[in-house]
Amino acid sequence: MRSARGRDVVAHAVSIRPELEGVPLTEAQHRAEAVVRSCERDDIAIIGYCDPDYPEPLRRIPDPPAVLYARGNVGALRQCGLAVVGTRRASPSGVRIAGAIASHLAERRIAVVSGLALGIDRAAHQGALDAGGITVAVLAHGLDTVSPRSHAYLADDIVCHDGALLSEHPPGTPPRPAEFVRRNRIQSGISVGSVVVESGQTGGSIHQARFTARQERLLLTVLKSAQSDDLNQAGAHRLVSELGAIPIRTMTDLDAQLDGIVPLAERVGAADLCEPQQVAVQSRFEL
Repeated sequence: MRSARGRDVVAHAVSIRPELEGVPLTEAQHRAEAVVRSCERDDIAIIGYCDPDYPEPLRRIPDPPAVLYARGNVGALRQCGLAVVGTRRASPSGVRIAGAIASHLAERRIAVVSGLALGIDRAAHQGALDAGGITVAVLAHGLDTVSPRSHAYLADDIVCHDGALLSEHPPGTPPRPAEFVRRNRIQSGISVGSVVVESGQTGGSIHQARFTARQERLLLTVLKSAQSDDLNQAGAHRLVSELGAIPIRTMTDLDAQLDGIVPLAERVGAADLCEPQQVAVQSRFEL
């Protein structure tokens, strides 16, 4: 990270934030200096919109962040990724399915993108790590903290295994409810698509799906058997009927969609890092 460039990037971002309109540029520069010092201390990279490390797919969304903060392997942001998301109140089968999907993506050298939350997010990150894959956690606050705190160990594991933590917020920014919704646009924005494993009628996964559809990315949802009385299936049916999500019931269904990722990745600028791999996988989810 080049500090001078980081100062310029952060000063620009600070000066244009709506809540800081009217702040003199000199004050923005002072705030930027403080942010840069904090990033240098915590080994956090500052990535501006025009920086070559800025994820190309993210540039193409309607409201890309002016600046990103990353801890860990910045190169992970350039790897073709698929977001795996779902409810914090995951069922045992949902946790198992999320882990299986993440492991399969890792075997195909597709990064697993999620939000480090409880439930499905945690299972997705862990599944990728267990399979030796790359995973990226997009956070809704500064990278000097982890929410929930109980996932600090998971955040460290992600960084230690060539993954990355990513945020549009500088260090010192606390978690705020509205920002958890806004960060979903980044989760889908750095990915070629999203797969919703379990979701109720409302919640973060529904927001994620809406951003994915708005960004014209691939939207998948796990649809369990008709015999399932899982309340977390309500969101899946809503995503199919209202947003045109593609239902997947087996790993074969998932593979059929993954095989289309390469041309989709070409459109969003990540094709060279998203070549399908021939791997032996379980052909069906254990629903």
